Amino acid sequence: MPRSPEQNRAIREKRIQQILEAAVSVYRERGYHGAEMGAIARRAGLGRGLIYYYFKDKRDVFISLIRLTLQRWKDVVGEITRSEGSVTERLGRILKQTCALSLEHPDYSYFHQTISRDIKVLFPDREAEVNALYEESMWKPIRSLLREGVEKGELAVDPELGERFIFSVLFGAVNHENMIDKEKLDQWVTLALYGLVKNRNTDT
Repeated sequence: MPRSPEQNRAIREKRIQQILEAAVSVYRERGYHGAEMGAIARRAGLGRGLIYYYFKDKRDVFISLIRLTLQRWKDVVGEITRSEGSVTERLGRILKQTCALSLEHPDYSYFHQTISRDIKVLFPDREAEVNALYEESMWKPIRSLLREGVEKGELAVDPELGERFIFSVLFGAVNHENMIDKEKLDQWVTLALYGLVKNRNTDT
């Protein structure tokens, strides 16, 4: 009996996930240039030809990995930004959740921290596309929340400066060489937001 469209879709999604998980694992060990398609196929337990059935080339694999993981992060952040609570509370939840995800998925955190520095070199003809993914999924939600805080009079900071501050603090906390301990997340969030809060209300 032939498979239904739903079954084919499920198989496709499972194999794509399999390939992307293998790709991020090989990348962590060998870097981008060492993550050859054959190595990714072996790690995924699939034939090399099957990888090319789903992806045009290695760049397509890694741009797809960037797109998928950023979308997941955007979904998490979007749920928080649309939730009830002050801007400060929502910023705190975003910071804490992002760090928790980085601790839970260190390979993905390492991947974004390192590959984002080399977008221009690795994807010269798709640089604008990849940068747009980071802009839409990472920068824009935080920027919008900061502007909301300033407009409501809750945050006493220029939105652009606040954005740079938030991401500097965040990237420092999830640095793959010295990630913040899970037990210290609450204390870190309070410290990170202290200079942003107009009335020093540090409840998060």
